Amino acid sequence: MYSDKKILLVGYGVLGSELLVDLEKAGAVVEVILDDRHSDIVGENRIRGPVSDLPEVLDQSNIDLVVVGASLITSAMISWVNVQTQRFDLPIYVAPERSEIHSMDNLHEVTRRPGIEDLFARSSLEVDQEAISNVVAGQRVMVTGAGGSIGRRTVLQLARFGVESVGLLDRDDCLLHDIAVEMSGQMFDERFPLFHVDIQNRGQVLKTFESFHPDIVLHSAALKHVTTLEANPANALSVNVLGTANVLEASIAVDSGLFVNVSTDKAASRVGSLGLSKFIGERMTRGEGRAGYRSVRFGNVIGSRGSVLSSFRLQAQHHGEVNVRGETTSRFFMTEGEAASLVLSTLAQKEPDGTYVFEVGEPVEIIRLANAVIAEVGNQAEIRIVSLEPGEVRHEKLFADDESPSNTSVPEVRRVEPPPLDRSLVRDRLASVDDLFDLEHDVARQLLEDLAAL
Repeated sequence: MYSDKKILLVGYGVLGSELLVDLEKAGAVVEVILDDRHSDIVGENRIRGPVSDLPEVLDQSNIDLVVVGASLITSAMISWVNVQTQRFDLPIYVAPERSEIHSMDNLHEVTRRPGIEDLFARSSLEVDQEAISNVVAGQRVMVTGAGGSIGRRTVLQLARFGVESVGLLDRDDCLLHDIAVEMSGQMFDERFPLFHVDIQNRGQVLKTFESFHPDIVLHSAALKHVTTLEANPANALSVNVLGTANVLEASIAVDSGLFVNVSTDKAASRVGSLGLSKFIGERMTRGEGRAGYRSVRFGNVIGSRGSVLSSFRLQAQHHGEVNVRGETTSRFFMTEGEAASLVLSTLAQKEPDGTYVFEVGEPVEIIRLANAVIAEVGNQAEIRIVSLEPGEVRHEKLFADDESPSNTSVPEVRRVEPPPLDRSLVRDRLASVDDLFDLEHDVARQLLEDLAAL
């Protein structure tokens, strides 16, 4: 693929310099390097100038393909480079986030053609790899929801930090099977023990934690779909609220020293059942009053299971139309790799406990994403403007109006302090309910609102 190819490398930071070595090992000829910090680099005479010189260099050089290896890759950069290379009918390849490159075995896997995920969700998050390693190396880490999109990426990244073992907990046996095989090529590996557990089962969660005895808990198991939970608020109570309480309780029972609760930007708006349940989870995590127990709040993870991107692709391929909920509706997007990196970097934050929020940049209008999907699929699908579903908002936000975000040691990450909520108060309020799933819709929804307001 790369042998004898003349390559223009965009970016000569840490990632770009690593790619240069691998490209040359693969037999490529890297003729030109563009980097905005080129003047600070000594001894690399192939550096021709900043990235903005790309059109001129393409005009003057006989290049076979372009590889983007910048350590900090934005969607705007990739889109711009893509436009420039298209004028010359040149292929463009991009590297994954640096946090994942070392889990790949060869160059063919770490460079790939850009997809919609790159064009809409690449951002400038660069985490402190050494700081993460110092925290997790030699530790036993439990990951709930290990088979899900964020859980899986988190496990993949953890594996390269020298952890003693990673407990893989999920209620979906098929997803557990897949992540186990992906990690070790086999179902049973003492470094990656499997726990087929539903976090709604309090006793089973506690028994599992007592058997594995994790030093660190990364809690990503949850129900996450706005419309599903809006129709079934009792599920939000049972899984996202009581399930989180069960995991917190078990973590404390075995004296886990660090705990990260994965939340969502819906916790800022608190409009629907999903947002209310996740806000309660943030408050309970803070309410434990234990050092190292914190939450991390994401925007939408593009390309994850059931995401708007996957929904649009299915609609375009099978129904000939893409349903967009309002012409101006916008969302914050990040990649699965970024989400996993943010989970791990939250462990290494030196600031006080609270909820950590990644400021992912400008929101993306959903209609732009829909048009990109139609172009990708290559059919004649049409865009159909429909109304917002219950529980949805036109424009999401990362912070509630009553929150005062503060800076952290990572420029792109802010911290807020949701009011603490005692987990026992939540259990007491729900103790009189014999079966949450027997609750009427409006009663369950009111319970969520009441718990969020405690």
